[in-house]
Amino acid sequence: MNKRDLQAIETRKKIFEAGVELLNEKDFNDIKITEICEKADVSIGTFYYYFQSKLGVLYEIYEKGDDYFENKVKPKLSADNSLENIITFLDSYIKYVEADGVEMVKHLFIPENELFIDMNRGMQKTLKEVILEGQKKNEITVKKSADHIVKFIFVVMRGVVFDWCLYDGEYDLVEYSKEFIKYIIDYLKVNIDV
Repeated sequence: MNKRDLQAIETRKKIFEAGVELLNEKDFNDIKITEICEKADVSIGTFYYYFQSKLGVLYEIYEKGDDYFENKVKPKLSADNSLENIITFLDSYIKYVEADGVEMVKHLFIPENELFIDMNRGMQKTLKEVILEGQKKNEITVKKSADHIVKFIFVVMRGVVFDWCLYDGEYDLVEYSKEFIKYIIDYLKVNIDV
């Protein structure tokens, strides 16, 4: 990479970090592009060169999450039992969310965030692979499709995270989520077709 390429990467990173910093301070809908530009010390034109809208900053947060799950979590999903791999996945998911902090997470839970329903993201695809493998090995129910199970799991886990946000992060999310992870695993096991 030449100097210009490195500068472009640095500028995009500054804009992204400014957006994330503002997300930690206020609601997504209350953030103005001009505020992001001011905090990043760039022009509005520069912002639009790197991002189509402020949603682009939000999308990049999710891209980083998907990258983390594809490159860091997926290699950990190596247990012989698919249900153990689901537990590892969900534990990693909850720890990843908790690491972002309750203020940041609160701002991600907005109706405009259509990434919650995108089943083609790395995070969802990684979980679907584990489920399909478990169904093939008769460890996970085949009464429901893998897509249905992925959606079900994320609805439950997002509900847990949303509750944590409602309580302003005043309890241990990782510890609290263990009960719900157990319910998910029991649901997948109890319904196995033999």
